[in-house]
Amino acid sequence: MKKVKTDPTKTVLVITVGMILLYVIFSWEWAIYVSLTVGVLGMLSAYLAKKIDWVWGKLTFVLSLIVPNVLLSLVFFLLLTPIALASRLFGKKNPLSLKNTEKSLFKSVKKNFPATSFEKPW
Repeated sequence: MKKVKTDPTKTVLVITVGMILLYVIFSWEWAIYVSLTVGVLGMLSAYLAKKIDWVWGKLTFVLSLIVPNVLLSLVFFLLLTPIALASRLFGKKNPLSLKNTEKSLFKSVKKNFPATSFEKPW
């Protein structure tokens, strides 16, 4: 996998704008201070902008390890498990005929097919 190079100034800008949006939406006072600090440090020093970009990249890597597992667990336990339990309670008891409850698993179907159905099979 090819490593993607990032632009530290764009990363600093995204963090700054994101924190300002958090302040506007939720009125979290700390978000405006983080926004100002990251923005000023990123503008004053290219070295600090690279370090902010590096920390942001490490944070996204750690979140990429955690978030998918949490989301998949929530989907499994909150969506799939109730559907499976409802299907087990209200559905057929042996829908795929996997249990050998009958003498033969072969089911004969008495159906008359017209000759035209065999002319063009594909």
